[in-house]
Amino acid sequence: MLVSWTLLRINPQKQAKYLEHVREKIDDVITYFPVYQKTTRPHGKRQPIVVTLPVYPGYLFTKFDVDGPNVHKLISLPVRARFIKFGQEISKIPDRVIWDLQRLENLKVLVREVHVNPFKPGRTVRIHLPIADISAIIIALTHGNRALVDTTVGVMSVRMHQMTLV
Repeated sequence: MLVSWTLLRINPQKQAKYLEHVREKIDDVITYFPVYQKTTRPHGKRQPIVVTLPVYPGYLFTKFDVDGPNVHKLISLPVRARFIKFGQEISKIPDRVIWDLQRLENLKVLVREVHVNPFKPGRTVRIHLPIADISAIIIALTHGNRALVDTTVGVMSVRMHQMTLV
């Protein structure tokens, strides 16, 4: 009985459904896929939200007995999966690789989100106010999430989430 980590390729949009089938129908299989937190602002939303995304979409680490009956069960579920192979054998991943991935994931350094502020002095923006939208030019970024802008009605301080680039 050789229990080791392997890598499966799955349709990224059906990954949650595949995990559900594995938990329901197959015993003695450990699954793992690293995730990270990303801050995003969906279209039409004023405030940014935090979403959880997989680091490797469509790939799932599994730990099971590679000589046992679960090999066929893992690729025969309603959601199809394929083992990553090199040659004819299922590739085995050392435990230390998974431990390193889990350690980096817990420290939140597996994926580092680089945030570049597109609002720079001199950029033309549209400010969304309750009455109407007005055009402005950014003069300076102030502390917090505000910017000093020059509009046709004068200089004002505006929150970043009220602005869009022109």
